[in-house]
Amino acid sequence: MKKRSNGEGTICKRNDGRWMAQILIDTGYGEFKRKTVYGKTQREVKEKLEQLKSDQKQGRVIETSDMPLEQWMNIWITNYKPDLKITTREDYESYINTHIRGSDLGKIPLNKLKTTDLQSFYNNKLAGTCKGQKKKLSPTTVRYIHVIIKSALNQAIQNRMINNNAANAVVLPKKNKTEIIPLTQEEVIRFLEAARGDRLYALYLLEMMTGLRKGEILGLQWNDIDFKCKRITVSHNLCRIKSRNKNAGKKYELILMNPKTATSKRCIPINDFMADELQKHKLHQMKEKELYGDYYNDLGMVFCKPDGNYIYSRDFLRQYQNLLSKAGLEKKRFHDLRHTVASLLINANENPKMIQQLLGHSNISTTLDIYAHVMDKSMNKSVDKIYQQLGLNSIPQKKNP
Repeated sequence: MKKRSNGEGTICKRNDGRWMAQILIDTGYGEFKRKTVYGKTQREVKEKLEQLKSDQKQGRVIETSDMPLEQWMNIWITNYKPDLKITTREDYESYINTHIRGSDLGKIPLNKLKTTDLQSFYNNKLAGTCKGQKKKLSPTTVRYIHVIIKSALNQAIQNRMINNNAANAVVLPKKNKTEIIPLTQEEVIRFLEAARGDRLYALYLLEMMTGLRKGEILGLQWNDIDFKCKRITVSHNLCRIKSRNKNAGKKYELILMNPKTATSKRCIPINDFMADELQKHKLHQMKEKELYGDYYNDLGMVFCKPDGNYIYSRDFLRQYQNLLSKAGLEKKRFHDLRHTVASLLINANENPKMIQQLLGHSNISTTLDIYAHVMDKSMNKSVDKIYQQLGLNSIPQKKNP
């Protein structure tokens, strides 16, 4: 058998009379794999070997990887997604650990993964029949898992580990459209009356005038408010992340992060009434600061705990639900107040583009999609107004013969 130097390949004649050549192929992901070609003559094998080396130089040889999916997912999130927002990264890691690692799907080699494997996995997740699964997953959750897997497989293609993305042909469940039930004008008044006297009364007033997201309103700092120009700049989002200080004895901590999207960073006008209420709130906060003295942690927050620290979402929502109960109202998500603001503006025939900018949606289609049914109702009212203004309701209608 004639041997060649490393990288040149090896040619030999088999016992059955055929010729065989082997060469180590760089997989591009830290491994070398042996590629074998066969031929009836030595010349044929040499030609195939030279073609193989040429293809490798041109990047046309893909030696697929038998790395398990779960192993690749861990490599992908660690090495290829370092710039993800902390909260997004933690979400990805949580979904990978909960749904992929240790699952039958996670054990499938990348080069053996088929669309049918993913389809069955998603269907079982929806039905709640996956091994160890305690409850059915919503279509939204399954679609989110799919986004993560598809992105990781796209990177595997870039790394020449697989030839195609098995996730591309999956049939995904339709999104569940949550029915938006905003508060009525009468309910808003009842709620604000119940909140009057609460130390966070200004927060609820501001929410009903701006529709800020929960993280945005809890992340407001005093230097975000321009009392002279009567404007608020939304520049932070209060987020809960896994504690970075292992010695703190806490699993989670709160930090201020950049807004959700570029359009989430925005300026919102406030009127004289709201500016006065915020000034009153600030005076009350200064009294709390004096009361706590050296124990006050001044983080410059507009809405904070009495000692100046960030407000945890869980504690805030509990207090919010208590106020709803005090007002004699059913339980509502805090996000429903945001929907209420949008609905009131739509019913007042405000421009959808203005509503988009106020709410910080990334594009107008998001606003139109979320509030389509509200706009339909508003449009019906507009048609009725035209009907009445034209006096068509006073014209006697002829009976059909």
